Amino acid sequence: METLAPAELSQYELERGKPMPSLKHARIQKKLLRILEQGLGASYEVLPELKIILDERSAVPDVAVFKQANLPVTQTGPDFIAVSNIPITAIEILSPTQVIAELLEKSRRYFAAGVKSYWLVLPELRGIAVYSELGKYKYFYNGQTLTDPATGIEMAVSPLFD
Repeated sequence: METLAPAELSQYELERGKPMPSLKHARIQKKLLRILEQGLGASYEVLPELKIILDERSAVPDVAVFKQANLPVTQTGPDFIAVSNIPITAIEILSPTQVIAELLEKSRRYFAAGVKSYWLVLPELRGIAVYSELGKYKYFYNGQTLTDPATGIEMAVSPLFD
């Protein structure tokens, strides 16, 4: 297995400004996408790794939830490398090499831009903190059902980590 020295960043990390995801991270992200698409239905669009222009800088959440009509149609028009449309929900999954403080700082930028909820997924704790504003969150874990007032989604937390 290839490992990088602490100071050495991969091309992925340089381009996205965030750590390389792990296998556990990738599996949780895949499950989140499926669950959210099924639970939210056609009125929302759930997208992974989309660059969003928040302020003078951009961010790439692991998963972003948009109202369906809020994004440009790309099938017939131009494609976009980044969008200035702000998601309703931004979701970050803590990677093994990431520091929680980085993601909490990112949440400040998301909320300042107009995001209504921010999820911080903590794989090693098998839980999710759902923020409705800076410093205000509910923590869901084990057999609990997560609820997010911003989108109305309700979902069991345990299947994400199984």
